[in-house]
Amino acid sequence: MLITGANSGIGLETARALASGGARVLMLCRSVPRATAARDEILRTAPDADLEIVECDLGSQAAVRSTTAHLTGTLDRLDVLVNNAGVTLRSPQRTDEGHDAMLAINQLGPFLLTESLRPLLVASAPARVVTVASHAHRFAKTVDLEHLDTPSGYGPLGFRRYGETKLMNILWTRDLARRLDGSGVTANAVHPGGVRSNLGNPAPWQRALVSPFLVPPERGAETSVFLATEASVAATTGGYWAKCRRVDDKLTAAARDDDLARRLWDANIELTGAA
Repeated sequence: MLITGANSGIGLETARALASGGARVLMLCRSVPRATAARDEILRTAPDADLEIVECDLGSQAAVRSTTAHLTGTLDRLDVLVNNAGVTLRSPQRTDEGHDAMLAINQLGPFLLTESLRPLLVASAPARVVTVASHAHRFAKTVDLEHLDTPSGYGPLGFRRYGETKLMNILWTRDLARRLDGSGVTANAVHPGGVRSNLGNPAPWQRALVSPFLVPPERGAETSVFLATEASVAATTGGYWAKCRRVDDKLTAAARDDDLARRLWDANIELTGAA
């Protein structure tokens, strides 16, 4: 099982739970020192855990291609891919490759990673793709495909742009499920809840203000772990989940727009060059 952003927060707890359950877990992380510290922390509570660090910066398409080439050349199977990594930025930034950073890390990187690993997932079927989205998709009314990589504004503290990338995650997952139909690979999106983490590097006053209303990371990881392991949902695909229940009724109209999902797919292909 491959988990992105596995060195902290929800990703760390997802890795801990899956490894404790006996899975071989690949921890895909940008920082090897932080990933090593996370791995050592898991091993203190689960000394028999089978963990491997995979270095990759999802904001770099070159890094994603290099990493997936290595993985497909060395792994004989991949049963579960958990697209967990994400970031919220308070103001626009560009990656070294020239893309809007929040788009690159939250959407383009996971899209390219998943498409590059899709042949391996299909060959390993039954297999599962779980993507961490969010109720924050409600911050965005739609996806502006004409300015996907050049957003007109981030909104207060970047919430609007973050919500737009989470809306993209949901739309992409819906279309991925459609494209994988009959392959034995499922794709579902997850709302982890309001989780006590360092996402977005909150200021101390922000953390103190909202912390009483947030759940710990291990609670936030529960639905991802459920979708990665639960036998009763092995064939369930294309859904939006929270608290281990399918909650498609919580989606906005934009998040249920299958035409928008197809057009977003084409935009993702154009911006990543994925075949």
